[in-house]
Amino acid sequence: MNLLWVRLQPDNSPMQIERNEIRCFHAVVEAGGFSRAAERLDLSQSAVSQAIANLEHRLGVVLLRRGNPPQLTEAGIRLLRFAETVMNEERETLADIGQIKSGALSTLSLALSPAANARFGIALLREFSERNPLTRFKVVVAPSREIVYGVGDGRWELGFGPLLHTMPEYFAFHSCFSETRRLMIARNHPARTALSRDPQATLRTLPLITSYLDEPARRPSGDRLRNAFATVWEVSHMELRLALVVEGKGVTYVSDLVTDLPDELVPIEGLPFSSIERQVGVYYRRHQPLSQAGARFLALCRERWSMSG
Repeated sequence: MNLLWVRLQPDNSPMQIERNEIRCFHAVVEAGGFSRAAERLDLSQSAVSQAIANLEHRLGVVLLRRGNPPQLTEAGIRLLRFAETVMNEERETLADIGQIKSGALSTLSLALSPAANARFGIALLREFSERNPLTRFKVVVAPSREIVYGVGDGRWELGFGPLLHTMPEYFAFHSCFSETRRLMIARNHPARTALSRDPQATLRTLPLITSYLDEPARRPSGDRLRNAFATVWEVSHMELRLALVVEGKGVTYVSDLVTDLPDELVPIEGLPFSSIERQVGVYYRRHQPLSQAGARFLALCRERWSMSG
């Protein structure tokens, strides 16, 4: 029997959730009742009711308040998010297997950073699709730190973006090229005059607006970069981040991969951290075999940037 292992007990001992119970729970919520869920699953209503009762007993909480339709409790809302993840993953897996049976490659599951996407996203995907016309795509643009987490927990097979100063040991990665991130401010920002007189003191009055801050990155003095600013605003959307800086709300680092910059932005020069050099590359979980699509995308990047193995 298929079991899903979760840690729900206070002592952190493992607890089992049977997949058929998750399926029944999801069907009851989605169909809006036990009888309609039973029809959808081709089960008896008593079998569905018993599955939900067993699940509630095992978890020690009420998941559904019986009624027409049943109402989710707070615990039920949380379990529903988990159930939807399980069911969606199952549907995607079955769809992938169906595609492979029909002669298609597996899905290219890829996340790109905004700057890498702005410069290379269209060209890479165009060339990849021309070489592999039957491959399905699952491609997103996401903040660099989210990509690292997402590849690590299996949401995406490949990440394409800035490499952390210290990549997790369970990653394999290939550096493609370098980028320079320059600290920028609005041309008409009222603090620009003060910046020319005492840049470090002035920056400590301004927010740094960034998609993320790689904490191991340090200034030559050894201080954390965030300590050079009044506060840090994490804004994942690049256009929104640039718009806030144009409006005079703070300063930001902008990659030289981004070519379509607002004219209102100018670099802040003369500081040890006025620019930050980063390597950009492809990475994936080291001990996880790559799909055909993933391996072919990696090969394309190696070819394009003459990467060594």
